[in-house]
Amino acid sequence: MKSLNKALLAAAMFAATGAANAAINNTSAATVEAYLSVYDKSQTLTFTLDLGVLMSDLIANVANDSYTLSYDLSLNDNWNTFASGMDASQTKFAVAVGFGSKQLITGMTEIAKYNSLQQSTVPGTAIKNHANQINGGQVADNPGATGNDYAANLSSLVYDADTPNTGQHNDFNSIFGTVSLAQANIAYGTSGDFWYYNGIQPHTLAAGKWTLAGNLLSFGPAPANVPLPAAVWMFGAGLMGLLRATRRKYAAA
Repeated sequence: MKSLNKALLAAAMFAATGAANAAINNTSAATVEAYLSVYDKSQTLTFTLDLGVLMSDLIANVANDSYTLSYDLSLNDNWNTFASGMDASQTKFAVAVGFGSKQLITGMTEIAKYNSLQQSTVPGTAIKNHANQINGGQVADNPGATGNDYAANLSSLVYDADTPNTGQHNDFNSIFGTVSLAQANIAYGTSGDFWYYNGIQPHTLAAGKWTLAGNLLSFGPAPANVPLPAAVWMFGAGLMGLLRATRRKYAAA
């Protein structure tokens, strides 16, 4: 899949999902792509999306605080199905990309520096293997899709009880294997750090954060006010309206 510009046009991205192509590219360090995985524990359901952005682009902009990405998930039918029954309080997400000793992974905690190059490849291998599992699920979820063409940014829905190793998010509980107990999961409705791990080099905290709130996935400076789920927003808006009306009433008196 070709590299996307730093400001992604979500409409164009999702227009491509009808094409007969599927796979997250993980064939080389130059072409490997990031992916999103969202898990709702209440539904035991995982939503995955090939983000179409290259690891090389993310690395090149790891310290660039003006680098942004944006995905309007409301344009994706699988997401709408997932979100319609979502328990926001039980939903977590992760963004990951990796190849060999290099990885970029969400997480609220920085893991310890790798002791060896061999150790540093453990998460990279896990991320790549999970991408292959997601590819299998996306092929099954999108009629006509194939697993060896990288032109479309496809998504999938997979339950815990579905065929094993087709993209279930539970693998993220141990993405670092025996290297660290840290998790890549970020709570829905919040922003999470994005860490660049490069072999035995010191780890780098990216300038941007990943945020999944409402129907928007974004990367960049954390928003001042993370959008709330619709029901919470409506309640809050109604309460503020009532307070304003009360103030006007007393002012008039």
